[in-house]
Amino acid sequence: MSEEEKSRLNKLIEGLNSKEKEQKLLSITALGILKIPEHADLLPDLLASPDFEVVKQVIIAMGRIKNPGSIKYIIEFVIADNNELAEIAWQVLQQFDLSPAIDLLIKSASSDQPDQIRLKFVSLLSTYKDIRVAALMNEILGQTRNKDLLTAAINYFICYPSSERHTALKMLSADKDWQVSLAACIALSRLKDQGAYNQVKKLAKSGNAEMRQFIVDSINNYPLIDDRSIYQMLFADKRASIREAAIKGLELFAADERVTILKNWIDREIDKIIRKQLIKKAAEEHSPIFYEEFYQNIQSTDKEIHDIAFDAIVEMGEKIVDRILIDFDRMPLVIKEQMILVLGKIASGKVISLISECLFAKERWLRINAIEAASNCNCDELYQKLVAILQHSEKDVWVRASAVMALGKSKNHDFAEIVASQIDHEDPRVRANAIEALYELAWIGLPEACQKLMHDRNDRVRVNAAIALWRSGHEEVFAELKKMALDKSRWVRSSAVFALGKINDRRGTEILLKLLSDPEEIVYRNTLEALSELGDMRAMIPILKESRKGRLSESFFNKILDKFSMAVRS
Repeated sequence: MSEEEKSRLNKLIEGLNSKEKEQKLLSITALGILKIPEHADLLPDLLASPDFEVVKQVIIAMGRIKNPGSIKYIIEFVIADNNELAEIAWQVLQQFDLSPAIDLLIKSASSDQPDQIRLKFVSLLSTYKDIRVAALMNEILGQTRNKDLLTAAINYFICYPSSERHTALKMLSADKDWQVSLAACIALSRLKDQGAYNQVKKLAKSGNAEMRQFIVDSINNYPLIDDRSIYQMLFADKRASIREAAIKGLELFAADERVTILKNWIDREIDKIIRKQLIKKAAEEHSPIFYEEFYQNIQSTDKEIHDIAFDAIVEMGEKIVDRILIDFDRMPLVIKEQMILVLGKIASGKVISLISECLFAKERWLRINAIEAASNCNCDELYQKLVAILQHSEKDVWVRASAVMALGKSKNHDFAEIVASQIDHEDPRVRANAIEALYELAWIGLPEACQKLMHDRNDRVRVNAAIALWRSGHEEVFAELKKMALDKSRWVRSSAVFALGKINDRRGTEILLKLLSDPEEIVYRNTLEALSELGDMRAMIPILKESRKGRLSESFFNKILDKFSMAVRS
């Protein structure tokens, strides 16, 4: 960090003591976003503030910084009387690695606290395998009658079976409360108590859905090979939440069994959320048995499902190539367009002929996707076909522009001159792509060409030329970008802002800060993105102020602030 940045950081720290509430809140939030561990030590005194908003933001900032030393302060608010701050502190506390503070958590879960507070801390401790935690849970088994606390303590011994607890669990298995009794039976079944296991298996068939849900959630914490028969029942349960929880049980089955179960389950599953999870599981199997399912989903409008199906077929590799090649001519065009990309990713020698053929198909997007597929194959035969597209009178500018980018991706200097022939093309997409490609191909004539293209009538061409020149060491382009950032056209301004982010020169910060008042959303959004990439401390408070205006969504600003934090800390 430069001396200038250190000075700005010190001003932020000084702002913690400001008499102006807004300045104090901005400084607190800023330190939280920067996530510098030692800054957590500057915040505890502010927790004594009578101002609710100040205390709230300090707790949130501590959660972002995640310094273990802050845990003790946050715990104090979890157990305090202010319900709103207690809830915020509780949410923040769960974000920490609490292993350094186990003793503190155990103290907070002591019998001195109300049961509802104890239950919170017991739930936090339940994931830590530690003799101190085990002792606390054992103490709860013997001393409390609160069913929720008892159940939580028993669940600990489901996760971490202990033969020393057998007698206590046996007694609790006869408890009049069904949750306590069932939890004890499940814990005993983890200790290979056959009677308890038979009882759990019997209750898994119960007409009480709440009971079945309890069983699957509990055995998921410590699944045993013997649980397979229980899971097989629950895979077909009427309640969706139970089926969803039971997915974890698939890991207990051998690969061939798992594939069969998944195939049958996917065929009958009607819940969209569960189907998506099952398709993800099927993708992990890399089995051609699921090809038809992935084939159907590769045209899904759900991007996540499409990507899963696409990647799954790619992962099948050589095992599925022959089938795709045989079926290709009979596929609908929308499937062909996806499958040619799949074949490019697989990049088998068998696919070269088909990709070559599709490069000259009648359909535009099949050709464009075939070009992308060719660029992934790293095959000289296909590269020569791309050269032919550029050498001949190709009229489709999308196809031509795609071929230019594909040759650039090759990073083969031999293609520089043919790509350079496109730099004066009448279509701006071709010209803009040629600049990017020629930079990748290290074309010696690029700086001179870009100097001319800085005055191109198209803003994207000018921006690409500016970025290429900058990367080639020509810093004088900064003045042109500054001029473009003030242009009347919103598209020119937004492109200039984009470039200022990409060249990563902090001289652009002042220009960008002025554009935060731009009325056009595309300019405003690109400005924030560019500032987040620069990570200049001068932009911290202005970005925070913009986040409070609500001009864009909270989730957008959260992403911007995370990127800014990473840029500053790097």
